[in-house]
Amino acid sequence: MKEKHLKRLQQYIEEAKIITFFGGAGVSTESGIPDYRSSEGTYTKMEENRQDPKKIMNRRYIQSNPVEFFNRPEPERRIIEPNLAHKMLAEFEKSGHDIRVITQNVDGLHQRAGHRWVLELHGSGRSWYCMDCQRVYLPSELQRDKDNVPRCYVDNGIVRPGVVFFGENVQPENLEKTKTTIQKSDLLIIAGTSLTVFPANRLIYEFKGRRVVIINTEKLAVDQLNVDLYIEAPVGETFAELNRFYNFPIK
Repeated sequence: MKEKHLKRLQQYIEEAKIITFFGGAGVSTESGIPDYRSSEGTYTKMEENRQDPKKIMNRRYIQSNPVEFFNRPEPERRIIEPNLAHKMLAEFEKSGHDIRVITQNVDGLHQRAGHRWVLELHGSGRSWYCMDCQRVYLPSELQRDKDNVPRCYVDNGIVRPGVVFFGENVQPENLEKTKTTIQKSDLLIIAGTSLTVFPANRLIYEFKGRRVVIINTEKLAVDQLNVDLYIEAPVGETFAELNRFYNFPIK
C-alpha cells in the first residue's frame, strides 16, 4: 500500500467536517464473515450448487418452504469479533470526528466496536420477528418446532431474521436518513462493497460534497462520481496501516 495514499486519506479525514462511511460486506470479511459476490462469496457458492439466491433468500420462499430455508447448510459457526476497520472508525468518532456509518451489513460489528452513529440499511441479524404478529425475538429466545423452524410462542407464526431479503424494500425512514446523511457530508468513503444491489448502488450519487474515497479489493463502476482517491486493498488492512499516523490503542 502506497504511503502517499495513506497520507492523502489522513488529510481528507482531518479536513472533513462530516464523513459518511458507506460500507458493505468487505468491511467484515476480515472478521471471518463471508461476503456475497466474490469468488468465495455466499451467493456465488449457492449459484455453483445450482441454487438461486434471489429465490431462496426471499420472503415468499421462507413462507412457502420454511423447513428447507431453516435447514440449509451453513458455514461453521465461529466467534466473530470487530476487526481493525470497525475499531478504527469507532476510535475516530471517540476522538471527535463526525463519522457516520451507513452499512449494508447486518452483523452489528460497528456497534460492538463502540461506534455510536450507525445506520443499518439492510436491517439487523440481532433481532428476529414473527411474520404473522410482528413480535420481536432475540436469537437466544428462539423456540423451534420438530422441523427446526423457529415459531412464535403466541400464534405459532414463522419467526425470521430482521434483515432485508430479496423482494423486500429498505425501510423508508432508513432510506431517507441515508440520503440526507450522504448529502450533508463533505467526505464520502465507500468501502468493501460491490455496489451491485439496489438501492445501495444508487444512494452514493446523492453525494454533493468535496471528496470521494474508495477502499476496495476490486474496481467499482462509479463513472458518475469524481473519485479523489482509490485504495485497492482490504478495508481492515488499510485502516491498520492508517493507524500508524494516529496510534489509537487498538489491537
